[in-house]
Amino acid sequence: MRLYHFTTEENLEQILESGYLNQSGGGLVWLTKNKELEAQEWSGGSNATVRISVSLLNISHFGRNAPPQKLVQGAVDWYTTEKAIPRKLWVDVESLQNGQWRIYKGLSYKNRKIK
Repeated sequence: MRLYHFTTEENLEQILESGYLNQSGGGLVWLTKNKELEAQEWSGGSNATVRISVSLLNISHFGRNAPPQKLVQGAVDWYTTEKAIPRKLWVDVESLQNGQWRIYKGLSYKNRKIK
């Protein structure tokens, strides 16, 4: 399944250095099926300019595991995982430039061979 993680360029430096998408507040990595920036508006996030796409098989759907008070309008496409997501599962790292998503500094993993 292709999912997307939105972040800022400042956070991206730390992500690239570690080689993992790590847990944010609440001990979760947040991902969405919706590749559009507007997908994160329900959470109050609006300053993300980086999108990391990942390919995951085992994740927990936000709606099935969150307590009712955390279920909010727009969260139906969101997923969470408690595990860090290693670079080997990333597909692309893109940045928003002039309203268009562009590969960030050559960080596309689509054609690599996974051992």
